[in-house]
Amino acid sequence: MGISNLIVDRQKIIKLFNQKKFNKISKIPAKILNSFESHPDIIKIIVICYINTKNFFKAEQFLKNILINNNSDQINYFLGNIFKLQNKNREAISAYKKSILLNKNFSEAYNNLANVQKKIGEFDNAILNYKNAIAKKNDNLEAYYNYANLLKSLKHYKEAIKNYKKVIKLNINFSVAYNNIGTIYSILGKFDEAKKYFIKSIKLDKFFAEPYKNYVQSNKINEKDEVFKNLKEIVQKEELNDEQKEVFYYSLSKAYFDIKNVDLAFKNLNHANNLKLNKLNYSFKKEKKEFKKIKEFFSNKKLLNLNNLQKNQIKPIFILGMPRSGTSLVEQIVSNHTKVYGAGELDILPISVENSGWQKSTDFENIIRNIRKEYLKKISLVSKKKYITDKLPGNFKRIGFILNALPESKIIHIERNPMAICWSNYKSNFNSTGMAFTLNQEYIAEYYLLYRDLIKFWKEKYSEKIINVNYENLVENFEDEVKKLFSNLNLKWETQLFDFHKNVRPVETASFLQVRSKIYQRSSEQWKKYKKYLSKMLNVLVSNNIKF
Repeated sequence: MGISNLIVDRQKIIKLFNQKKFNKISKIPAKILNSFESHPDIIKIIVICYINTKNFFKAEQFLKNILINNNSDQINYFLGNIFKLQNKNREAISAYKKSILLNKNFSEAYNNLANVQKKIGEFDNAILNYKNAIAKKNDNLEAYYNYANLLKSLKHYKEAIKNYKKVIKLNINFSVAYNNIGTIYSILGKFDEAKKYFIKSIKLDKFFAEPYKNYVQSNKINEKDEVFKNLKEIVQKEELNDEQKEVFYYSLSKAYFDIKNVDLAFKNLNHANNLKLNKLNYSFKKEKKEFKKIKEFFSNKKLLNLNNLQKNQIKPIFILGMPRSGTSLVEQIVSNHTKVYGAGELDILPISVENSGWQKSTDFENIIRNIRKEYLKKISLVSKKKYITDKLPGNFKRIGFILNALPESKIIHIERNPMAICWSNYKSNFNSTGMAFTLNQEYIAEYYLLYRDLIKFWKEKYSEKIINVNYENLVENFEDEVKKLFSNLNLKWETQLFDFHKNVRPVETASFLQVRSKIYQRSSEQWKKYKKYLSKMLNVLVSNNIKF
């Protein structure tokens, strides 16, 4: 019996669906499927089957055919979901809006509309529609959760916590929400509060790796720590996937460093880094090409003196250098000034540079004007203060773009002992895929050489435009170096600037613990304790005559 004869009523479709025979349903002729246009439950099943079999085009055509005779809120909503899965964002927004027009109380449509708007950077619209979703259905857990995530990403931390707590009220067992609250408390420096939420998250889901990582990062571990004991047990479980193992290994590594079991610390660290690197399609050759292109692009270019520049009241302070060079510490110091807003690591400049088309266009002036326009538009939304720090270490690659597009800005470049930098990078669990070079000792050392060469290039072209801060000098001669730094920034001295560790601003980087502590003067020599484990990066640096 053919499938067309077999499927004669909705009960048989439901039966196939319950048996997870998605492919069978998705192959039913469209003529038969279209006959269910007045059965929203069957339409939903059919759409789910198309999604599971990745037949997005078929799903789209099916729903469009249904819409001819059934222009309902549900059908438009389903169509919006299909567009969303295909990254057809504008089409998705249009479909969700049609759904809402037909049903002004459709909470799920508001929520999904907001999800797409968030995705494309329309944050104000997304906030409005998350609020609409919640207003139409005050127990819409998903809307509360998505709204809280957006607020967290926008650094509206108090509001984010408030909405995560509403999520928990609706579902007391929502482990991820507890972890996210804990993460925010860590960012805010409220480590005791954070600890409670991480422990609660772990108790609810022992296989959820993130709260273990966050707990370990924000606490000094001892051998009696229950979370540490759980970690050692759970990492042996066969049911763990590689992604879980990766996070657990990082967590164990940090814990073993805390209890001074160096052999096991490196064993777990190496496991974690190898797992992470193996899943990435990473090529160090691409890193070399990028550095080469930057140097070639600026090799014959002088600083532009553009007329009719877009007026700007903001004076960005870029704090850059190798990751783990001390950029977070310097930002903590600078942002302690009453006229400065510490914005942390912003992706505004790299996106603005990428969008300028500099790798293809030869119109240098137009490239620079476009970067300036986009950067200033976005940075103006960050804070109303005149001085805003932009502390993305990797912006050292973009010094030429900064000085041309934003001549009113200041650049602080942080230098540090090469081995202290390389070692600290290797042990850090960075979230960004752009930090893949930190997962291999030779890659880190080679990347440092690329960085060193590019900084030399920038200094030769723009030496008087770059404020250099040596990390070791800073921590050894703190008061003198801080005063010199603010003099170079042309910012009036304030007495509280020495008390940077009392700065309560949110800190999201791996340095959130260090910047809330007093200066540790011997931190750049810590790598020496682990010298025998770091031979691969040492060999690369020594063979290239790098002193440390």
